[in-house]
Amino acid sequence: MPFPRRLTIYLLAFCALCAALFGQEASKPATSGADFDMSAFTKETQQMVNHPGYVGLVWWIPTQYWERASVLAGGSEEKAKEQYAPLRRYTVVAVAVGKLGIGNVNYVSGPEVRDATTLQDSDGTVYQPVQKLSGDAEGLVAVMKAVFGNTMGPLGQNLQMLFFPATNKMAKPIADPLSPGSFSVTLSKIVGGRDEVIEWRLPLTTLSPPKFCPVGKERVQANWKYCPWHGVKLDAAASDSTSR
Repeated sequence: MPFPRRLTIYLLAFCALCAALFGQEASKPATSGADFDMSAFTKETQQMVNHPGYVGLVWWIPTQYWERASVLAGGSEEKAKEQYAPLRRYTVVAVAVGKLGIGNVNYVSGPEVRDATTLQDSDGTVYQPVQKLSGDAEGLVAVMKAVFGNTMGPLGQNLQMLFFPATNKMAKPIADPLSPGSFSVTLSKIVGGRDEVIEWRLPLTTLSPPKFCPVGKERVQANWKYCPWHGVKLDAAASDSTSR
């Protein structure tokens, strides 16, 4: 399997990552948040590149992801927030792109991925990857890369971690998983010679209170503005106890 598609593979990689950072066994039960759906969180933050002859993964990794994975690996919420605080200065995106060969994948090099990848906020401002990270962030990245390479095989070894600013010039978050908005990542000319645009619409459902259609009571995505079944406008997210 040259390009693993199973979300559980990525989830296990993060559990191993957090265990390494905290010096704990990855199988240790979490003290809190054990019912959190990490697989759904992973699915919301990952998008596949689909183009004939190519495979790819674009993975937006909000800081909340590291924190949740840490709790599932046995760490405390307080320790996780402290450990990953340096990453809140950035919008982190991991990218791997490869051209299919005969029985293998020829991955695009790290420098090529970096030069080809940009981020665009909801206002249309385009950002290049940050060239220099803080010392604390660099330390975390070194551990992450090692774990990715050891747990995800060729994909992990070729997964390029790119860091963009966390806020725009007005100090507004570019990619806040808890608030309405959107942002996109563009891969320029490295996927079949064309631009590949990947977009996220926010907030993320896995981090938001449950939201239901007022007519049919079906649960809907947190970033939907209208019910796809009844066409009615969806108000702010409501909890299960108040919507049923």
